[in-house]
Amino acid sequence: MAKQVAIWKQALIAAVMIAGAGFAWTERDGLSQALGIADAATATQNNGKPRLPAVLTAPVRIAVDDLEVEVVGTGRATRSVMLRAQASGRIVSLSLEPGRVYRQGEILMQLEATEERLAVELAETRLAEAERIRDRIARLETTGAATGNRVDEVRTAASIAALELQRAEQALSDRTLLAPFDGVAGLTELEVGAWVSEDTEVASLDDRTVIDVEVDLPEALLGRLDQGATVSATTAAAPGLVFEGTVVAIDSRIDDRNRAFRVRVALPNDKDRLRPGASFTVRIALPGPSYPVVPELAVQFSQGSLYVWRITDGKAEKVNVRMVRRREGSVLIEGPLAEGDEIVFEGLQRMRQGRKVEVLTQPGDGV
Repeated sequence: MAKQVAIWKQALIAAVMIAGAGFAWTERDGLSQALGIADAATATQNNGKPRLPAVLTAPVRIAVDDLEVEVVGTGRATRSVMLRAQASGRIVSLSLEPGRVYRQGEILMQLEATEERLAVELAETRLAEAERIRDRIARLETTGAATGNRVDEVRTAASIAALELQRAEQALSDRTLLAPFDGVAGLTELEVGAWVSEDTEVASLDDRTVIDVEVDLPEALLGRLDQGATVSATTAAAPGLVFEGTVVAIDSRIDDRNRAFRVRVALPNDKDRLRPGASFTVRIALPGPSYPVVPELAVQFSQGSLYVWRITDGKAEKVNVRMVRRREGSVLIEGPLAEGDEIVFEGLQRMRQGRKVEVLTQPGDGV
């Protein structure tokens, strides 16, 4: 029985010693400072003084958080219409040629208009007669030979005749198709002698001096983009070429389905190398604010917050930060840091608020 108790006691003592050793190893730095002794990390130097924890630091840099986004959109002519006849009839003249540039007001197509011309001549004759009667009754009115009612009747008749003439002239005008603006005509399947109606598509007309491209951007970028910003674009329709343009319009609302807003980009097409309907890859540079930049290894996370260790007058100082963006081994952060502040990125496991440290010189420093 005594032998069993002795074994039990030995096991208990061993467990206590193991727990104590583990605690001492975990809190070795604190115990060393409290007891005034040095462990392997705080071994005495030649002069007998305790050695401080060694760290490597990097200076804070300030960088601008510029972004460049690349989006794809379809090109549209700055003005584009599908030409249609304004009346029904037989084509007697057709000057449309695919690819030809037409000026505003130039005649593109004419329909047979014999009846419309006769209607105009008849309306002109009726108006002239109505005006002659109106003037004669007006002279009689001054002598008292015509009543006021008669005068009103002839004046109304003259006004109606004038309106009928306008209507006849408009019907005649509708028999001629004019270019609504300067543009390039597309293909047409019509020929002289064909019958068309108001629903017949004659040809397309595009003003492609400027090509507009509409693209969608995420709502998070709305505050970074201004109207007039410069962009660049490429298209498979003109391989190897880069076209410069500007942002000419930003939509007034965000689409709640995809949380994006529409942007219209204008690409000058002075050399007529671009075509409506082509696919464009648009690159937009988005300037941003300036932020401190630190090594990615320097950013620590604990208890739901991010922080870095800054060395000030040889002492460690904990600084809470917010991550903005990662960038090639570095991190853009937001926090109370200034350019040139020394931030620890090696030796972080021994950092404590206010602890004195030794900043080691990195290879190449001071050379």
